[in-house]
Amino acid sequence: MWKPGAYLLWSQRVVFTLVFCLAILSSPASFAAHSDTEQAKKPTLKVANSHSWRPFSYLDRNQEPKGILIDFWQEFGTRNGYDIEFLLTDWQTSIDLVRSGQADVHAGLLQSPERLTFMDFGTPLFAIDTQVFFSQSMMGTSADYVLAGETDNVIGVVKGGYEQEFMETAFPLVSLRLFPNNQAMLDAALSGELKAFVADLQVANYHLYTTTNQNLFIPVRHLYTETLYAGFAKGNTALLNQVSNKFNWLDDDTKRQLLNRWVYYDVETVYPAYLFPTLITLGVLIVVSYILLLKRNVRQKTRALQIANGQLQEQAVTDSLTQLYNRRFFYQCLKDKQGEPKNMALMVFDIDDFKAFNDGFGHAHGDEVICFVAETAKSLLPNDAVLARIGGEEFGVLHPFSSAERALSQARLLCDEIARQSLARFNHPTPVTISLGVAYYPDGLSDSEIVAADKAMYQAKKQGKHCAVLNVI
Repeated sequence: MWKPGAYLLWSQRVVFTLVFCLAILSSPASFAAHSDTEQAKKPTLKVANSHSWRPFSYLDRNQEPKGILIDFWQEFGTRNGYDIEFLLTDWQTSIDLVRSGQADVHAGLLQSPERLTFMDFGTPLFAIDTQVFFSQSMMGTSADYVLAGETDNVIGVVKGGYEQEFMETAFPLVSLRLFPNNQAMLDAALSGELKAFVADLQVANYHLYTTTNQNLFIPVRHLYTETLYAGFAKGNTALLNQVSNKFNWLDDDTKRQLLNRWVYYDVETVYPAYLFPTLITLGVLIVVSYILLLKRNVRQKTRALQIANGQLQEQAVTDSLTQLYNRRFFYQCLKDKQGEPKNMALMVFDIDDFKAFNDGFGHAHGDEVICFVAETAKSLLPNDAVLARIGGEEFGVLHPFSSAERALSQARLLCDEIARQSLARFNHPTPVTISLGVAYYPDGLSDSEIVAADKAMYQAKKQGKHCAVLNVI
């Protein structure tokens, strides 16, 4: 039997013990230790990139990070237990943040000789396609002349971007105008201040086809297709390996799922500023009507964007001057047709003494001669033949023929008819002629190069021009 005094003493001891334990657990040292444990469980990774690189990386109207690369790194954090802190700024500043150690990793950028001097590159993410875009006011202007620096046209690029380094190396004579980010560059283009720029196809697509601005731009020259990589400060091998080893979940299917969120649905629904006052004033009936109208507009906009995407893809493989296929498409065909079908003929030809037309009659007339040769050749070749402009005044043809003699006969027809029809078309003292080389592959294409046909063409040049030479491989 407990005595009242003993029970009271026991109760006091229990209460004292509980108070003491609570005091220890709630002490600053204990809280700090607990916080440190939580911090150790979930480290923070600072990821830098551009704030105006739609749809890859940008800040929305609420200053929240959005985009394809944002989704990639958020998925990385979720799968590997990281808190991802995004540092989105101008492009050059985003690189400087990684170099100075203020950011751990760059979300995605292309490798280049210059960048390899101060950065190491980790996991490959996905490829981007970069092109030169011309305003509709420049239609008919040859991209070759602009890129050769033979005109006064200025081309816009993002300062510190791979496009700047590429253009300065590949086309050193072109005048470049530098912009701090893609948004500033495309705003200048849409306002009419800039008539040509270099941008990724997805970026230009997003900006140009989600605006009501009537200043249309189209791609006129494919520059490169390169892969984006995660970027780290030079020498930070430990972090590079740590992060790269945690990307084993990033297979092709996962990439496709992340990209598809933006490839087809990268159009933000923009609500007018007067929407909510109108809803309050007009009531429920207007709300329902507006929602129905909005849904219809979104469907129309989505359809228009899909059509625009198709047009952009077609323009990406088309030569802007002649409307033939371009060099990129032609070489892709060579690669695709290796080994079959049998009896394949590869023809390469160019216009003889073309410089004389430019010097004697001007570049505009030179363009007219190129278009004439393209039209005539297309009318003489089979409908399913691949005819492309692969250089300034150089063309390529890919088509199967039943024999080498048939291929040579077709080549001679091209030479003769172009010369004959040019006399009726132009007021020249001499006809427009071509020198043509034919490489015939009875067992199918053995590689994706035009070397054999090119050699045959130069042999035709040596034989006096205005002729065709056959080379059976």
